[in-house]
Amino acid sequence: MSTVIDTSTLISLVRISYLELIPKLRETVLIPEEVYEEAVVTGEEKALADATVIKQFITTYGVKITRVKDDFIQKLKGKINKTLTKGDEAVIALALQEKVKEIITDDEGLAKIAMALGFRIKASPDLLLEGLKDKLMSFQDFESFIKGLVVENRLSSIVAELYLMEGKKNAKD
Repeated sequence: MSTVIDTSTLISLVRISYLELIPKLRETVLIPEEVYEEAVVTGEEKALADATVIKQFITTYGVKITRVKDDFIQKLKGKINKTLTKGDEAVIALALQEKVKEIITDDEGLAKIAMALGFRIKASPDLLLEGLKDKLMSFQDFESFIKGLVVENRLSSIVAELYLMEGKKNAKD
């Protein structure tokens, strides 16, 4: 399954040291040039360690950095009446351009707009839950990763509890 991923998810998974989960769950991962610019180029300019890890991940796993055609940006602007950041706009426009049905984002605003446009949305904790269901990790690892997202301020403790409850159900299956 192909998917488009945004900066927020890349950062969340870097922070818990489990970026390699993405290619274990998705065959083709697309990143718009704007997300690469934001996550890697700007991150390296600011000397952020996350940027180096994301850059290495993209190279190692053959993540496709894709240019969004202007007509798809215009098509998106015709569908919504909100101003988006360049990165968010590029994520949705790339999904339209490549006819991808799923967007992976931890950005709540982007998720709401993409969902309203008919895209299936996944966030970092959803990927972790999927990995648990697919037996790519133990429940203890799942719990550790979810708690890591809380510690890194990438997930609220209340939402984390909901994911942990769901994970416990899946661990028993």
